[in-house]
Amino acid sequence: MAISNKVGPPVTGEDFYGRSKELTHAHEFLDTNHSLVLSAPRRIGKSSFAKRLVEDKESTGWTCVYIDLEGIQSQDEFLNTLISKFDRSKIWSQAAEVAGGFINRLFEGVKGIGPVKLDFSRPEVSQNLFTSLSDAIDHTKDTLIVIDELPLFLNIIDKEDPSHKNAGFLLNWFRSLRQVSGTKIRWIFCGSVGLHNFTSMRNLSMTINDMVSFDFDALSQEEAEGLILALSDSLGIPITGKTVQYILDKIEWYIPYFIQLLFTTIKNYPDAKNGITEQMVDSAFDYLAHTDDLSTWYERLAEYNGFKEGAELLLNALSMADNGLSRGELLDMFAQFINEPVANANTKFSLILNMIEHDGYIMRVSGGIRRFHSPLLKKWWYSKFVE
Repeated sequence: MAISNKVGPPVTGEDFYGRSKELTHAHEFLDTNHSLVLSAPRRIGKSSFAKRLVEDKESTGWTCVYIDLEGIQSQDEFLNTLISKFDRSKIWSQAAEVAGGFINRLFEGVKGIGPVKLDFSRPEVSQNLFTSLSDAIDHTKDTLIVIDELPLFLNIIDKEDPSHKNAGFLLNWFRSLRQVSGTKIRWIFCGSVGLHNFTSMRNLSMTINDMVSFDFDALSQEEAEGLILALSDSLGIPITGKTVQYILDKIEWYIPYFIQLLFTTIKNYPDAKNGITEQMVDSAFDYLAHTDDLSTWYERLAEYNGFKEGAELLLNALSMADNGLSRGELLDMFAQFINEPVANANTKFSLILNMIEHDGYIMRVSGGIRRFHSPLLKKWWYSKFVE
């Protein structure tokens, strides 16, 4: 199997590896008219997985739309991106294609006249706009719409809106589209920031409670081994079965990103062409723990808003604990940090703990002990913020 070692961006085609079990389950949900929230820690491969589902459905005649909201900074940009993608995918109903007035003006804006500017401070503008869009969409044919980095965009529009009305309006609009009687449109929401974290913090969980929370984690050991061998073959770097197992033992958490990072580093070693050694793996592991390749794990904490400092406190402490820390130990530490009694601190602490667990920073092991999910991330965090 010839695959390229792409680190960071989503992979497609032959570069997509594994996930056969998850793909089967996802297709079963989509084929029975369910919409999905891809729920997994960052760097697991959610975007790659969603793009593979798009490829599969397109091959069977479905209409598919993939919308990446990363970099979208305003509701105007969101609107124009949405309409542009919908228009290219021919998702409009026949009635919309001949409709005049408001919806026609929107089409003109994305077809060359320039971005449409709308006053979202006026509720009637938003209502008329999204009602028009709802009426324009064709619900009669099998369609898959993927909205990637939706939580990231929601955080952006939410920062200047303490009432959460803008985010709530958008999430409720998406829900209304999913509730159209007889609709054949399925939706997938995903992103590097957890949507469930976002909605639960703002009492908006009801806006996505009709969607299936589709959980998936790291690769299985068999898939991780296969990916290592495939990358070794593709790069022309020999590797023994013993060294493959050494890599698996070293990284512990089998996400493609970590495996690809290791190979990106090792392939530049002069002696790698003679075969990967355990010493090379150790050297690459130590090198990566002192680079900026994992910086997004810290940068994403900015989306935790008022919980960022608390998350940093817990992660700093866990990066220093070889055997992890108990919930009680972490709670005591947090209560002291915010200068409140343990009983008062527990609610906020529990929310932060759940957030960093859900986003893949830490995991719960036997006895209620929490520790870093990834030894590489733990080592990187310690070297950046504690050492």
